[in-house]
Amino acid sequence: MEKLKEKLRIPKEEISNIRAATSKGRAYALRCIISALVCFLAGFGKMIGFPSFMNVAACAVSGRMSWAGLIGAAVSCTVQRSFAAQSVQLGAMLVITSLNIFFPDWSKSGDPIRLSLTTAAVTLTTSCMVSAVNPDSFTVSMRIISSLLCSCTVYAAAYIAERSRSGEPLRVQGLTAVYLSMIYIVTVCTLCLVKIGPFSLGRVIACAAIPAAAKKRRAAGGAVMGALTAVSVTMCSASLAVNTMLLAAAGLICSVFCELGRIPAALSFMLSAAAALATAGLNGDTFNMLADIIAGTALFAAMPSRLFARLTSHFMILGSAADSAGQTASSRLTFAAMTISDIRRKLTLVSDTVESRADKLTLSDRVMSQLCPGCRLYDECRKNGCASRLAKWIDSAPSKPAVSGCIRAHMLPQIMEQSRKTQLDDRAEALRLKELRALLREQLGAMTDILNDLSCRLSRRRETDPRLSSAAKSYFERCGYRGVRACVYTDESGSRHAEIYLSGEYGGETLTLTAGLCRVLECDLELPGMTSASSITKLEFDEIPPLSVDFGSYSALGTASSCSGDTLVFADVSAGEKYVLLSDGMGTGKRARLDSELSVNLAARLLRTGLSMSTAQRVINSVMQVKEWEESFATLDFLRLDLFSGRAEFLKSGAAPAYLCRDGNAVRINCDSFPAGILPACDPDVYACKLFDGDILILASDGAPEEVLSEAAADAYEFPSLTAEQLALKIGSSCSRHSSQPADDITVAAVKISIRSDRSLS
Repeated sequence: MEKLKEKLRIPKEEISNIRAATSKGRAYALRCIISALVCFLAGFGKMIGFPSFMNVAACAVSGRMSWAGLIGAAVSCTVQRSFAAQSVQLGAMLVITSLNIFFPDWSKSGDPIRLSLTTAAVTLTTSCMVSAVNPDSFTVSMRIISSLLCSCTVYAAAYIAERSRSGEPLRVQGLTAVYLSMIYIVTVCTLCLVKIGPFSLGRVIACAAIPAAAKKRRAAGGAVMGALTAVSVTMCSASLAVNTMLLAAAGLICSVFCELGRIPAALSFMLSAAAALATAGLNGDTFNMLADIIAGTALFAAMPSRLFARLTSHFMILGSAADSAGQTASSRLTFAAMTISDIRRKLTLVSDTVESRADKLTLSDRVMSQLCPGCRLYDECRKNGCASRLAKWIDSAPSKPAVSGCIRAHMLPQIMEQSRKTQLDDRAEALRLKELRALLREQLGAMTDILNDLSCRLSRRRETDPRLSSAAKSYFERCGYRGVRACVYTDESGSRHAEIYLSGEYGGETLTLTAGLCRVLECDLELPGMTSASSITKLEFDEIPPLSVDFGSYSALGTASSCSGDTLVFADVSAGEKYVLLSDGMGTGKRARLDSELSVNLAARLLRTGLSMSTAQRVINSVMQVKEWEESFATLDFLRLDLFSGRAEFLKSGAAPAYLCRDGNAVRINCDSFPAGILPACDPDVYACKLFDGDILILASDGAPEEVLSEAAADAYEFPSLTAEQLALKIGSSCSRHSSQPADDITVAAVKISIRSDRSLS
């Protein structure tokens, strides 16, 4: 029976491959369903009374899923019995699908220009072929206009998709704002004639988007979205436009009540839109529009705050005073970094010029410049060649007597000895100046990186929420604190952060205060970090991340060590940003410990100030270079954990391999760079990966045998209940037993990732 079970047991690698293939298949199936649904709905749309070409645009943007879009459009035509009216659209979609099938790389990169031009060519060609059968001038002109509008929409959608694939938020400004507006207009215009009972899907979406934009950007957001909605409905049908022209005014009125919360904003929008509808007069669409207003407002009011924050986190809209100040500070830091970088480049150019034009005097030049001036036979020696023969003799290793005929031959030995000494001194000074220039260039480069990191850190504060900042300030004032200043903002990952400044010392109950602030800010917060300086107390609250992390460590001395040369530190920058810092000083004993401890402590300070791991490594490398000892260097093994986005970043400088353990398999993360302090410019190895529930990351010094570390993945998979501390102890003990003699210092760090089941503050 046991043998049968052993034969039937599926290897762990195959299980992992099956899971990956299943996940990939599910994602592909979901995209196909979305593509078919979008093309199905777009098939109902019209623009100025003519069948819309937006289903062709959706099919072109779908890429490899265009066949699903073609099926959705065909089903839509079947339901409407409109194959003849949409023959151009179906023909164009068939051509695009054929291109994707027979030429898979055609839409692989999603190049906006190529997709747009191809879509225009296909739709115009299909329109001309169909129009040859029925050459009605109005129909032909509408098809040409629709084809051009379709290609523009494809370009805008592909452009936005290309920008969003980078992972950075979309800055709603310039061309990006124009393209987003175009997509919104054609979406609402296409869906306005899609009926679900008495409701128009396009107008329901618009009536939910207007108060959402007003909540996000106050008066400007409500007015702009209302105007865009009016344009969209006008393009769809002129008979529907009468009841939507005053939605911009409703958006303006709604923005005034956004300070009071979501429900008051929704009610104000519904009442003002209903009042505007009443002023337009009673017509056949009045009650349908009223139903759309009620449905859209209810959709906005029922949307969870977390979902609203997650949706709006993909867009960066600057405009408030705090945002403008942050953007200005970031721009100034960036400008300063560019200035220093320019100075560094000019210093490099000057250094190269100085070195190329350096006074490279030979020994004969130095001797002749002291021996010959003032000699009465100098001109005669130059004519008869005596001076040139003397110079050749000096440049060669003078083993033969000096050239005869020189009346100052008795002065030659003393001058030669003095010139040799001067030449050696000049060479030593030139080398020293060259090293100083190189060190200055490296310091300027590190300063540039520091300014760039600070600018990037400022730019991460994507949006300051004045309403929540005011609410947080009022809450602390109600709790009895004076001189309160509050700032609540959202970072690039969509998580909220609150910074509270209090006059005097803080003496409240932290848990109760945090629980109350959670209710005010409508999110779950970690307990605050607290700093005090000059009678000002700063409290920093971070939203609880979706992932949690467990740290464990093990350390053992080598046989010849009086103290460990390894230093390990776990550093917290925020609730969602954690660091593991491991360094192994070269050598053994106290000197190695000093190097590793200096590296780790300096790195922790730099990272807490907002610098990146690469900049911290560069600064540490410079510090190691200017120490008094002839050789002073240490390995650097840094790990950054982003618990909001679920990413891990490794920086390794001369460090031992690290391991990512997932589903019983271990992925080795190698290092080919040099330790910090060996070279003036030492580029580290940087890696990044996505984190999932159950992942285990292992960092170790070079004293730990690699074969033992690679087997740790199987142990972690077989014993999932082990904590990170227990796992580090198990791995470290095994490394100590299998290490070679004489054994080096051993340090092991284990990091266990898990999904936080309950993000509420207990």
